[in-house]
Amino acid sequence: MAKVIILGGIGTAVNIAEQMQDATDKFGAKDEFLGFAFDNEDYGDEINGFPLLCKTREAFDKYKKYNDVFFMYQLYRPDKLKERSGWLPEFKIPTERYYNFIHPTATVCRSAKMGHGNAIQAGTVVGSNTVMGNHNTFNSMCLFGHDTKIGNHNFFAAHALIGSNVKMGDFVFMGLNTAVNNMIEIKDNIMIGMGSNVIKSLESDQLVLGNPAKFIKAL
Repeated sequence: MAKVIILGGIGTAVNIAEQMQDATDKFGAKDEFLGFAFDNEDYGDEINGFPLLCKTREAFDKYKKYNDVFFMYQLYRPDKLKERSGWLPEFKIPTERYYNFIHPTATVCRSAKMGHGNAIQAGTVVGSNTVMGNHNTFNSMCLFGHDTKIGNHNFFAAHALIGSNVKMGDFVFMGLNTAVNNMIEIKDNIMIGMGSNVIKSLESDQLVLGNPAKFIKAL
């Protein structure tokens, strides 16, 4: 049984905490959410009824001696995925101590492969022969199509759809109700605006929006 601490304390960090508790309460999941490591003292001692345990950069030193304690990184902002991923070395947490959360209502095909620190929230489907790296976040009801490969630090808002045989890099944000066509390549540091449909491959460092998605500005 793993015990989990989330680095972060607002937004998706809280969603994941509550979904972990839901997995325990409704489905009998054995892993336990311990609380948050968060730096904003305005929240006091708890967030949504879960304890605020320590500051983010204190977490590993405080808990590293407990081999059953693992961590999740959720300090992202949609417009700062690349920047905030650069904070990870400051926490001194070994990659293997990052926890993969999979909600019991998600479907992850047995041939799928994932690294560490990924979050697969309620109702999401991860297709056959998919591969993901580290620290990817799938919000509820996403689809990760078969034979698709993604890198690290990607964030998918609810109802994001990734087609099959897609190759995706790092630091990609897909907004609510976005879709990526089959058999294309999405490179690094890309923001896909809400409701957009990406039908052609995308080069790095850009914001796209629309149906079909078009270049808006460089990032």
